Amino acid sequence: MSQAVSFTLRPLKAPDAAPARRLWSERFGGDPSTQTKWIEAALNPGHTAAGFVAVTFPDGEVVGVSFLDVGGPAYIREYLGLGELDLQVPFADRNGVFHLSCVRADWEGRGIGSAFYERRLAVLADRNVPRAVGIAWHRPADVDSRALFEKHGFTRLATVERYYSRTGTRPNCPRCTGTCLCTASLYDRAIA
Repeated sequence: MSQAVSFTLRPLKAPDAAPARRLWSERFGGDPSTQTKWIEAALNPGHTAAGFVAVTFPDGEVVGVSFLDVGGPAYIREYLGLGELDLQVPFADRNGVFHLSCVRADWEGRGIGSAFYERRLAVLADRNVPRAVGIAWHRPADVDSRALFEKHGFTRLATVERYYSRTGTRPNCPRCTGTCLCTASLYDRAIA
């Protein structure tokens, strides 16, 4: 007998900010000011960023969070840390950024990650954004987003050892002690 789907996706709302930060810190680490910046941008209707949460049905507990933004080539080069990595990647005038998806550990494997990818791709298509990029953190001994990027038609551009320490984009990591030494892969795809 299959287990019934017991979550739903919806846009991030102000009351979701605290549980989203906790989940982000627990599952990804990073700078709290970066979390605040993304949450505030996603809650601002005039900003290009969007945030989504996966909530349990019917009680509404946040079990996943995901963010998306749109920017030009300079923004994307900076976001991906391409200056520090000396990689040349062509971008469109407007590009989607799959910023982050975190799913509570006890909810992994239930389709939330795929639902986030599908929702973000649909948002980009609705906004007529021609390309999307993202970063897959290689989480040692855990499920990571490489499989989801590839399942949803993204192509790996590069795999970068010590990505976060080289780009300075994550001052703390739930897997490393001190400087983050994790590997990451950069992904890209056209939006149909």
